[in-house]
Amino acid sequence: MGDRRGKKRLVAVVLAAALVFALVAEMAGAELSERGDLFIRFKGGINPTALPREELAPIAIDVSGTIKTLSGEKPPPLRGIKIELNKGGVLDSRGLPKCHYNDLVATYPDEAMEHCGGALVGEGVYQANTAFPEQTTFPSQGRILAFNAVYGGQEAILAHIYGTEPVPITRILVFHIRRKSGTFGTVLSAQLSESVNHYGYVIRLALQLFRRYVFHGQQRSYMSAACAAPAGFSAASFPFARTSMTFEGGRRLSSTLTRSCQVRG
Repeated sequence: MGDRRGKKRLVAVVLAAALVFALVAEMAGAELSERGDLFIRFKGGINPTALPREELAPIAIDVSGTIKTLSGEKPPPLRGIKIELNKGGVLDSRGLPKCHYNDLVATYPDEAMEHCGGALVGEGVYQANTAFPEQTTFPSQGRILAFNAVYGGQEAILAHIYGTEPVPITRILVFHIRRKSGTFGTVLSAQLSESVNHYGYVIRLALQLFRRYVFHGQQRSYMSAACAAPAGFSAASFPFARTSMTFEGGRRLSSTLTRSCQVRG
């Protein structure tokens, strides 16, 4: 009898360890934000992480958010997204063509690239669950193309979102860009209209910003940064981004992503 109980305890310990390992693996490089039944796994970072100490060098930035509920039920509709980037990262679009909102309306991705390819500054993906009245919910996913733009007289990124399930459809999400003082110097913010979530709900958004180009004979980069490690140190940790999502009803979840860089000799 004692031997049997010992084996049961061992199995329980192994299962618990496996569960912890699975959770750690899933959360590696991610930050979890939770409020009630709703939680978001935020992920992101820069590439490369080895950078000059003082001189700016080209980088790509990645940010994503995955939305879930503990109960598995439908989350509330997503209404707003905000990405605040560390002031050490510089977003500079000088010399890049600008895409116009009307150039993207009701276009397929190849048409969007034909109209605005010169203004491309990033790409991404989205996933959603779509439910039409009296029909079952089924997954939908698509591609995001991000274009440099001016919208409403303000510097912006136009996110061309295209998916084919359940029917081909294009949405355009406007990320307004503003500068501010403090730790996070560049703010990207977008509002999602009710039509975006009319027959479903977003469960994941991921965006990468990266573009190298030539302007006035000089190599330039849409995103640049240095590794500002203190003198005598070869690496530094820093708050890379503060991200947040706001849902219908006013619920807001946010997280600060802390990352590290190495000084490149």
